[in-house]
Amino acid sequence: MLLKPLDLAWALTAPLPPLDFVLPGLLPGTFGLLVAPGATGKSQLALDIATSLALGRPVAGGLFPSSLPGKVVFLAGEESDRLLAERIRCLLSLDEQGFAALYDNLVLLPMAGESCTLVADDRPTLLYEELRALGDGARLIIVDPLRRMHGGDENNSSEMTAFVVAMESLAKATGAAVMGIHHANRASAADAGSQHAARGSSALVDGARWQLNLSRMDEKMANHHAISDVERAHYIALDFAKTNYLPPRPRCWLKRGPGGRFQLAQLPAPRSNTRTVGGARLLTT
Repeated sequence: MLLKPLDLAWALTAPLPPLDFVLPGLLPGTFGLLVAPGATGKSQLALDIATSLALGRPVAGGLFPSSLPGKVVFLAGEESDRLLAERIRCLLSLDEQGFAALYDNLVLLPMAGESCTLVADDRPTLLYEELRALGDGARLIIVDPLRRMHGGDENNSSEMTAFVVAMESLAKATGAAVMGIHHANRASAADAGSQHAARGSSALVDGARWQLNLSRMDEKMANHHAISDVERAHYIALDFAKTNYLPPRPRCWLKRGPGGRFQLAQLPAPRSNTRTVGGARLLTT
């Protein structure tokens, strides 16, 4: 590879088009992460993102706005044909199941029980080359979960850097954004919104240009909003842990609906922290 300096005359004088975000903050040709503890719903949300982009509809009831329909490739390392079919039916209305855009744009690759290693010994595999060919012209490529996509030690900085470079190369070659689905570490409960909630070497999150974190509602938050334990299990917090190309964004909440599909949600009004005793209003804890 030859080093190629930036043409400063072009950079300073040429008209530049607006940034073309695939998702808010996630640009084509870049690598991002969706990070969450196990069984939080990260694969379900990723599949909702995939189907929504393919159809051009909003994601999760307004979490992300609608866009023009585009091609999405989803490499599902832990899903069988049968279970992936079950999941996608829960995400689509009967009308949407017949839309031509869905069949034109959505490529689902169930890989349960098969090797889905994309990088081995710091080098792309034949499967990587197949994915690159399938992803040509896509808006988004999703790989889920990252641990099944490489043969390295996720705590090894050098090996994770090589994996990030491979994902960046995949994004550059296809023109797509690449989103990896990754597990959170055990310490993330104390700081669920941090980019360092991701498991393994910091080289992975340092290399990503964008990161979303999902986390469960804790008991303190549920009590503050008078949410029962049963209802609490349906709420998931979403944090923009890293957005290199957008200003910081606040935490938002998702709630599971029928079929497990997430919808953007507003929490109930906080519980009053005062009580009346003998006509006086007292602060309670």
